[in-house]
Parts: sequence; structure tokens; C-alpha cells
Amino acid sequence: MRRTSVVVVIALLALAAVAVPWSRTPAPRAQGVDVYINITGGGAKRLNIAVPEFTVIAGTDTAALGKLLASVAGQDLTFSGLFSVVAGTGSIPPNNPEALRQSWAEFAAAGAHAAVHGLVALRGDRLETEMRLYDLTSPEHRLIAAKKFEGPTAQPRRLAHKIADEVVLQFTGEPGVADTKLAYVQGPAGAKEIWISDYDGANPVAVTKNGSINLMPVWSPDGRSLAMTSFVQGYPDLYRLFPFERRPVQTLAAFVGINSSPAWSPDGRSLAVTLSKDGNPEIYVLTVATGTLRRLTRHAGIDTEPVWSPTGQQIAFVSDRNGQPHIYVMDLDGSNVRQVTSSGFHTQPRWSPKGETIVYTQREGTHDLWAVSPDGSNPRRLTTGPGDNEGAAWAPNGRHLAFQSNRLGRWQVFAMLLDGSPPTQISQGPAEHTSPSWSPRLP
Repeated sequence: MRRTSVVVVIALLALAAVAVPWSRTPAPRAQGVDVYINITGGGAKRLNIAVPEFTVIAGTDTAALGKLLASVAGQDLTFSGLFSVVAGTGSIPPNNPEALRQSWAEFAAAGAHAAVHGLVALRGDRLETEMRLYDLTSPEHRLIAAKKFEGPTAQPRRLAHKIADEVVLQFTGEPGVADTKLAYVQGPAGAKEIWISDYDGANPVAVTKNGSINLMPVWSPDGRSLAMTSFVQGYPDLYRLFPFERRPVQTLAAFVGINSSPAWSPDGRSLAVTLSKDGNPEIYVLTVATGTLRRLTRHAGIDTEPVWSPTGQQIAFVSDRNGQPHIYVMDLDGSNVRQVTSSGFHTQPRWSPKGETIVYTQREGTHDLWAVSPDGSNPRRLTTGPGDNEGAAWAPNGRHLAFQSNRLGRWQVFAMLLDGSPPTQISQGPAEHTSPSWSPRLP
């Protein structure tokens, strides 16, 4: 099935016709952090930060977790686009101020502006870590911030992600996105399952195993559930699954015809969806708790792929009402419809978390990602070949995008900064990976 919105709707109609039934509160930034605001602001320059191996202060580190924690946290900081990591071999001896001072002096001489001293204690099946962040530009190597984290010994990568996010918070006032998940579709035509992984592709796990076609996973705002379209009963119906809880899959919409393109409202109480139960694909709002429907569009053209503004007061969508598919925006009650894009074939709108940008897919020979302001101004191209680049998903910080691309042959998930910098491949393996959805920060 093609991946562009209107073609997806048409494909779903065809399949339906022949189918057989069957919190955290951010910590305040410490004094002295403002030293780095101008260095990291705008993303053009990166702050050099040292991340030596974490120091083991209790227990026996037979799994080399001190090295793993430093490596993963360093990769997270590099991915953020804010830091260049100055790596070091070996850990700093514990409870040795002179060794600490000497290490920071050497890193500062190598060009580091800041440093992370990680401490690790292994206590049975629990792992305790502490992050201490230092300013290497000050003569006394001032301590900027310190914070402790703990979790299962079997999940060291998540602790590293939390540490990296805390470092980003201290320098920007907003946590990083390392402690998040990606959902995506894996598999060839006819057998597509929903998988989730860490934001960097690690720890992939299948969350559907029904042997059917499962499409369009979308994270709920609280990060607890996913809405999706599935053919598990023979028709394209909408479901909700809970990847972290032992709860049954919930049927959201199973009307005659198409039930597709779910999009969560910012408060998590409603879904904007595409339904063809009244004969033509139109956009509705579904109240999750009650199943109440409210129709928003009434047009002879195909209206599909709704997405909410972060305020919850507007919805962007795709319509071919004027010929080719374009991006439109309407108010929450379906009024005040205005066309945002023109002169092209535009699908898959994705509204940024901060509200100032809509990213969409444009077909012009191949498919590429473009960005535009919600009022239609400042259209700009984000990707340029090779192959197709489409189906964007915003990270919760509004600085990164995940998307699918076949630039290397098979469809895989990539991620990049919004400035169009070279993307990083996220998904791995021989299977195809499509339709990424980026979770909010996890509790």
C-alpha cells in the first residue's frame, strides 16, 4: 500500500471491499548554567563536554556498566545536537579530589567546557547512579548540578538516557528526549506488526503479534497507549493497545468502511479520525471515554490525516477538494477552513509541539519532507533524496524529526534535527520499518 494519505484511504477502501470478516516536574537550573546559553543556543555551535567512564563506588561491575553508562549518555548528548562529547578512557578514582581535579584539568586542556562525573553503585538487582555536572571554564571547576537516579540493573540504558536528559535540562531549561520511545510498523506487505524501541533503536519489542496488517501507530499524550488501524478482524478498524500494561486491546471504532488516521488531542481525551461510514472519507472527533462522535468535515472530496495543534484549538488535515491533495487547517468545530499549501501533492501533516511549524510530505518525482508555518508562509524543504523521505514524527522537544526513508534500499526509520542536518539511521535489520511515532517523555 502506498504511504501517502489519500492513496492510503483509497487502498483501505479497496481492501475493505474484498476483505473476509473474521512526570516529572523539571528541576530548576543551577546557578552558573547561563554561561553556556549563548554557546548552545541556535544549534550552530556545540558545547564540548567530557563524559569519562562512570566510577563504581559499590558492588562489582562484572558487566562493565560504568563504561556502558558513559557510552550511552555520550551518544545521547551527541544526538541532541547541542554537544560534542570529549570521551576518555578509564574512570576517575572514587573519593579522590586531587584525581578529579587533575582529570578536569586535562579535559579542559583538550577543549572541554563541561564534564559529567558519573557514579555507580550496584546493589543486587538495583542500580544506583549519580550525575555530577561541572563547569570546566571556571578556575575551580565549579559544580553546576548533581542528581541521583536508580532503577533495575537490567535497564542501565534507561538510566543513561535519564542522565543525558538531565544534562540537557541544565543547559537549556528543557529536558532532552533520550528517555522516549519510538513506535513503528515492521514487516512486508500482508504481515505488518507494530513494534516499539528506545528512541535510538535499542531494545526493539513487538507489541502486536496478530499476523495481520497493523498500521499508523500513534502515541497517546501520556505515553501509556497507542492508537492504530488494524485489519485483525478483516476490515480497517481503530484500536488502542497498552504496550506497558497487561490490558486487553480496546476497540475504538469499527464502523462500516474506513476507520483510520488516528490523532490524539493534546489532553488525551479525544481522537481525530478518518471515517467513511457515511459514504465519503471525512474527519470526525471521537471522545475516547464515551465513544461519542462529532463530524467536522462535509465535502465531496477526500478529507483525511487529521492532526491537532498543540493548543487543541485547530486541526490540520489533507484534502483533495481542490484537485490534488493539499494541507488545510480548520478550527476545532470544523469552521474557518483555510488552505495552507498549494502547487503540489502534499500529504502527512505533522504539527510541531511548539505550534510554529507544520511538517508535511511533498511528492515531486520522489517524496521529501517540507515545513511550512500554519498560516502558509515560509515553505521550506527539509530533505533531498536519495529515494523517498516521508511520514515525519516530532520528538517532544520540537527539535528532532523521525521519518521513514528508502534511501538505502529498504524502508528504515531515520532521525534528524529540524535544520535538515544529515539524518541518523535508527531502525536496523533486514525487515522494513515505516510509520514512526515518537512518544512523549516517559514518566
